[in-house]
Amino acid sequence: MRYVIVVCIIALFVIWDGLYNQGRYLDRAVREANGVVRLVTG
Repeated sequence: MRYVIVVCIIALFVIWDGLYNQGRYLDRAVREANGVVRLVTG
């Protein structure tokens, strides 16, 4: 049940971000994640 709630929250955030912010926060999160992956993988 916890996982369902987490997935719903993430989905709502993605929809909200896309509708009201043109995906600005999601785009930044993806860039940050890519930077972390590059640091870890060298």
